[in-house]
Amino acid sequence: MLVVIGVMSSYIVTRPDPVATSPELDGVRIGYVPERLGAPQRLRTQEKDINGGIRLRGEALRWQAGSDFVQVSAYRTDGTVLDAMDILAMNVVDSPVEPRSGGDPVLSGDGTSAMWVADYRLVLKVTVSATLKGERDRIADALRVVGWSPAFAGLRVTYLPAGMWVSGAGANPDALTRLWQGESGRRVSIEVVYGRAAATLEKLRAAGQPPEVLTDVRPASVHGQPAYAAAAGQGGRVLLWLVKPGIGVRVREDHLPEGDLVRIAEGIQSPPESQGESLDGIAISLAGLDLRPGPVETAIAARWRSTTRRWIGPDGEDTVTVSIQRGAALPSSTWWRSVSRGEPKPATIAGVQGHLLDTGASTTSRKFTWTPESGLAIVVTAPAHDLRRIVKGIAVP
Repeated sequence: MLVVIGVMSSYIVTRPDPVATSPELDGVRIGYVPERLGAPQRLRTQEKDINGGIRLRGEALRWQAGSDFVQVSAYRTDGTVLDAMDILAMNVVDSPVEPRSGGDPVLSGDGTSAMWVADYRLVLKVTVSATLKGERDRIADALRVVGWSPAFAGLRVTYLPAGMWVSGAGANPDALTRLWQGESGRRVSIEVVYGRAAATLEKLRAAGQPPEVLTDVRPASVHGQPAYAAAAGQGGRVLLWLVKPGIGVRVREDHLPEGDLVRIAEGIQSPPESQGESLDGIAISLAGLDLRPGPVETAIAARWRSTTRRWIGPDGEDTVTVSIQRGAALPSSTWWRSVSRGEPKPATIAGVQGHLLDTGASTTSRKFTWTPESGLAIVVTAPAHDLRRIVKGIAVP
């Protein structure tokens, strides 16, 4: 049994009439705008809540002829806006229509705007005049997120068929998800499942609520690891396997040529095993500190997996500890309780915004954590006088 859930627009892809010059807005290609509106104006834009507070700042392109207009806005966020529920919580949409799920767009009550999470840290909004409400979905359908990063949830996606573009990304209770789509109904979703739901291949197959009925389930292989291949939905196919205990991948495709599903799966790469001053794909520089690396430890929790290394000082005591934690539960109240005995305190160290944590012991060490991207947390414990240098030496790709 399997379910594939993700953050995505509800818009169905059609073949739009292209805009003459295919304008781009902050990494988003705009493929259709009614021709009679003329050339666009580029402007700064912002979203205010009901109290007048500015919640989002971004850029927009606006086409206008008389009282008819179309505006496409792009907002780069700090990673706290993951789905429709977060958009609703900001109170920036006028009389919003509550979406059926977190992956659906938030529509304004009068139907003139739609706002959704198009990719991690990217929120898009289409606004039209009342006379052009019928064009809203067609405009949104033709938006293409270009130049997506191959790095995703600690893995790298190195192959997708030509003509695919990012249509959504985010986290759900079980997995971190990225979605692509193309014309003629082509779709690809990649889910990375961390924690106990990926402890074994059988548990990965059963992960997700509600579970999806798979048919024609048969053994397969990805990167030489045991896998399952199956049929799901209307012509869709699924391939799922374990990268290692606590990390599982589920790839689903719809309407792709035979063989593409395997090629996509084989092209998903995991970072090399931790060696030297690197941990779970995160580079760590401890230059200038007299430390030697200790063993790497892994732990599988309910909905996340941690990889931890200790660096040991000349006196033989643990001096520095770095833990890389990944999963859909980060950050959640359960996760916070696992890393801190007390209330986390907001702090900025070496220009990094995060939280100081209660170590629960009377020591000179400090514990600091931050979440550079959805589903990733870094936790550092170090002597107070070394903390800034260590945080500054950690680089997220």
